[in-house]
Amino acid sequence: KYATVQIGGQCWMAESLNIGTRIDAVESMADNGIIEKYCFENNPGNCEVYGGLYLWDEMMEYDTIQDLQGICPEGWHLPTDDEFDNISNLFGGDNVAGGSLKATGTLQEGTGLWDEPNTGATNESGFTGLPAGNRSSGGFFSYRNVINFLWSSSQSSATAA
Repeated sequence: KYATVQIGGQCWMAESLNIGTRIDAVESMADNGIIEKYCFENNPGNCEVYGGLYLWDEMMEYDTIQDLQGICPEGWHLPTDDEFDNISNLFGGDNVAGGSLKATGTLQEGTGLWDEPNTGATNESGFTGLPAGNRSSGGFFSYRNVINFLWSSSQSSATAA
């Protein structure tokens, strides 16, 4: 079960997806019928806080159809670029919307998960974006507490999403 929030006529999860079997960062996700996830620093507790980290192919269940359910729960789908643009535009566009979509507070204040300064964070949308960081193609983790990378189901070319 996931918390949800209504934003501009769309229902969004208000917490990060955390589904699948954890694999270590040095392992590659495979099209094997098992949903696989990475947890930052290979620590399952980080998945509980920030959600799982997924490669685009895994998230899409190795398909390229936009607006696909992918690894989402029944009744949900992976958002498209247009859906992300819609909520971004509701909160002032790409250059300013982030603050309205991310959790407030900082680690240093003891009130959040973002590093300082967490500029503009209001979470007025209720989306509650968290700074989960990422796992690079080399199997290294980076940017936790700094950045929230979000996938869409939109493919920009045959080799990029």
